[in-house]
Amino acid sequence: MKGYKTSFVGMFQPRHDGMPTVNLVEIPLIQRDYAQGRQGADVEVIRRDFLDVLVGAVTGGDPVDLDFVYGEISRETHVLRPLDGQQRLTTLFLIHWYVAARLGRLEEASTWLRFSYATRQTAEHFCRQLVSPKHPLTDSFVRPSSWITDQPWYLFSWRHDPTVQSMLVMLDAIHERLSGEHVVLSFVWDRLVDTVSPPISFHFLPIDDMPSGEELYIKMNSRGKPLTEFENFKARFEKILANALAPDRFRELVHKIDGAWADVLWPYHDGDYIVDDEFLRYLEFIIEVCEWRQGVPSQGRLLDRAERAFAAGDETNVAFLFHAFDTWVEPTSRRPVDIGEVFGVHLASASDTGASVGDQVLLFDSANPNLFQDCCRRYGQKRGRARLFTLSETLFLFATLIHRQFDTTEIQARLRVLRNLTDRADDEVREERMPDLLQSTERLIRTGELEDLRGFNQDRVMDEIEKRKYLVAHPDQVAVLHRLEDHPLLRGRVFAFDLEPDRLASRVEAFERITPKELWPQLTAVLLANETNYGLPLGQRGYQFGSSEQESRWRDVFTRRGREKSAALRLALNRVLDAVAGGAASTSETLLSIITEFLTQCREAQRFDWRYYLAAYDEMREGRTGIYFGEHLRANGTWNYSMCMLRTDSLTGSAYYRDPFLLAVWNQSGVGDAVRDPWFRGYETEPRWLRLTKSEGGIRCINEGFELSAPLDERAAALWQQVCERHGAVESFLRVEQNSHTGEAIDSEDRVRKCSALLQDLVAAGL
Repeated sequence: MKGYKTSFVGMFQPRHDGMPTVNLVEIPLIQRDYAQGRQGADVEVIRRDFLDVLVGAVTGGDPVDLDFVYGEISRETHVLRPLDGQQRLTTLFLIHWYVAARLGRLEEASTWLRFSYATRQTAEHFCRQLVSPKHPLTDSFVRPSSWITDQPWYLFSWRHDPTVQSMLVMLDAIHERLSGEHVVLSFVWDRLVDTVSPPISFHFLPIDDMPSGEELYIKMNSRGKPLTEFENFKARFEKILANALAPDRFRELVHKIDGAWADVLWPYHDGDYIVDDEFLRYLEFIIEVCEWRQGVPSQGRLLDRAERAFAAGDETNVAFLFHAFDTWVEPTSRRPVDIGEVFGVHLASASDTGASVGDQVLLFDSANPNLFQDCCRRYGQKRGRARLFTLSETLFLFATLIHRQFDTTEIQARLRVLRNLTDRADDEVREERMPDLLQSTERLIRTGELEDLRGFNQDRVMDEIEKRKYLVAHPDQVAVLHRLEDHPLLRGRVFAFDLEPDRLASRVEAFERITPKELWPQLTAVLLANETNYGLPLGQRGYQFGSSEQESRWRDVFTRRGREKSAALRLALNRVLDAVAGGAASTSETLLSIITEFLTQCREAQRFDWRYYLAAYDEMREGRTGIYFGEHLRANGTWNYSMCMLRTDSLTGSAYYRDPFLLAVWNQSGVGDAVRDPWFRGYETEPRWLRLTKSEGGIRCINEGFELSAPLDERAAALWQQVCERHGAVESFLRVEQNSHTGEAIDSEDRVRKCSALLQDLVAAGL
């Protein structure tokens, strides 16, 4: 039904245009209690600001428009039951009552002070008693609430009615503003009853006897609850923007918040048929983007941040605010677009697909490619210190908005670059870098330029430049390169691969064949079977070689270094990939043959370095993390024969770890629990002893061989000595024969076999 503009008094006046007349305003049972008079800092701010506007209008200031009021009107009784506007109408009712009561004109005002609450019988009774002409305010009162609660008609039960108590608070606030010497109440009265040029007006939309009224209410309000955080925020937010925007622009915003923008958010309510929280989360994303673009800190309440972002009328921020919502509205039909479909065209979730679909860009850590939906659900929330809606997802949502704002080209290729730059880039994608990252993201999406992208890892940026050059020269390689980028162990970074058009396709296929989890233990051995150290350096203490259990460890090995520092890795990997691609045997058989050939060459050459041992003995590669710390690495950069195989990221002094050489000796000897399970704690420089359970004799691996510690018992020590001497041990030391190789002493016999044979005899002798 068509509405009309009116005032509180005008709403009760007879009409001659066929529109229904209001005889009584009754707040229906499904509405909440009156809340603008509640106690609390946030509500007090809203009450103060709202009353300042209303009182300013009735005391001679500019007229004010309170937007829309919806309501059902009964054709028979002409009772208006507001569906939206309850809070505003109640406040207007109290202002009109206060002025009429102060001037002794309650009887004259009785035709438009017909106002009732059906939410509680106590509230309905209070409204009826309040407007009685028998109860005018006298000039002797100090505060309306004190005067009213002291009257004989005031009931004790009203003390527990939240609507009544809120009304009393509001009346006191009205009195504070209208009781000053500068206020002429007769002038205020004349303004209030002026229905031609009213100081306070609203657009009234009557809905006569339509069953959809309650449905409309449910969509617009929550049942029986106090003002929500969003309603408090919205009132203040609109005031901020009222002062910052041109009048036409402000009216557009107000109508869109309750109209088109609410419709955009409506499909994403979480089952409560309210989108308040969703609006606030998306708005927080918009505000935080504005803060980062301006280089200002994200501090304080969201309302304070909104004021800093928009109060000055910053055109860039305002334009982004409008675009961030308007872009999801069809310009012709004004209906929401299918946002899920929009993101589905651009992005895919690796958890759903496992591989790229068409031209979509895989987001490996995002379960839902609809980033708008995820933003509305999770933005600003944290688990510990981690954002549930990540900074990388923030950049992607921002990139999508920029693309839609400027209708950019080659968007899929540019989003793929953004994915490659941001995935698992926690060291670079940090909050303090977001101003640069947003600027670089906008530049990438709008222009496609890769040079001078500030904030991102420069090794990744340089590799994207190399890949772009490669695809320009070899456009037929796009699908091959994208297939490689989408591998879960690479996730966009291909530092470990030479971009060679005649070999890349076969190597990509071979890489997929050698990287299933069941082959990870073999993969470590086969990559070690060469003359280079492919491992990822971890400071000066250790290397990461890949794990038998954890995917992330292999991803670190393949992607943590830039192209220049990955030369040794590429050399080792290419040899394996070419062998797998060119072989007729199964992948596992090919890997085993490479390892076997390497071990055979070492044995024939009598050259047993650390690579040989890690490749030869599976137990030396069983560490959960694939991380090894070395006693001699910090001093001379060589492993020698002292290693710690970690099950955690680092040695803290209390973390347990294995000595891989002693573990191999124990396992190869087959003596079982005759030796204490060799777990160690401490740092890599501390001595590690393999202890026999019965005699407490010990064996320690050092560069030159094995140091031996005889039992304390004299008879056991003598027997210990005899057994050790039979194996060539002299003065508590079992030497391993070594040759000098480029200045480094390298074993010329297998120390694990030699020591495990000694250990077997020690246990057999009863030690």
